[in-house]
Amino acid sequence: METIIDIWTSNPTEKGTAYVVPDGCRDVIVTETEGVQQVHVSPLFDATIAVDIGPNAKMTGYRLAPGTCVDESQLMAAIGKDSHDLFDKIAAFSRRFSNVDEALFSLGERVGSVADIARSLGVSERTLQRHLLKHSGKSPLFWQQLARVRQSARAIAEGAPLIDTAFEFGYADQAHFSREIKRWFGVTPSELLVRKDLTVQLYMPGYDTQVV
Repeated sequence: METIIDIWTSNPTEKGTAYVVPDGCRDVIVTETEGVQQVHVSPLFDATIAVDIGPNAKMTGYRLAPGTCVDESQLMAAIGKDSHDLFDKIAAFSRRFSNVDEALFSLGERVGSVADIARSLGVSERTLQRHLLKHSGKSPLFWQQLARVRQSARAIAEGAPLIDTAFEFGYADQAHFSREIKRWFGVTPSELLVRKDLTVQLYMPGYDTQVV
C-alpha cells in the first residue's frame, strides 16, 4: 500500500500567515530558503494551527496516508546523508498496516460507537485503543470525532442548515455542534462559511476523503 497520497508545493513571495486545518495526515515537509534545506515531519494536529510563512521560502510537502507509521529517526538519518530521491526515502521508512486502515475506515464511516466498531472488527475496545495509539499516535475517539467534524463542516460549507447538520451528524444540539466546529477549526460555523482558505482544505486528500 502506498504511504504518500499527495505532494503539494508552496512558494510565497511575501510574508504571511497560513491556517492549516486538521486532516488526519502527517506531512514530510521540505523547506528551502536561500539554498538551505530543512526537513521535518509534522505531527497530527487536533486543532487548526497558524503557520508563519516567510517570503521566498519554497516548501514541498509529501502527505502521508492517515494512520501511516513513520520511522522518523531512520528517515532523517537517510536524508542527512543524501537529500535526493526523497519520495523513495519516505516510502522506504514509512508503512501502512491493513488492520489500521480497516479500523480507520470503520471509524470514518461512523457506524456506531467505538465499542460497536471494535466488536465489528472482532477485537475488544481496549485492543483497538492500544493498537491505534501504537500505530497511528491517536485514539479511536480522535479519529471518529475528526471524521465527523470534517464531514459536517463540508456539509455546512455546501449550504446545509446548521440545525439539520447537527442532527444528521449526531451532535446533541446546535450549540454542541458549534462548539465542536470552533474547537477544531478555530472559527464559528458562520465564520467558516466565508473562510475559503479553510473550507478548501476539507476537499484535499486526507482522513475521510481518502481513508484507505
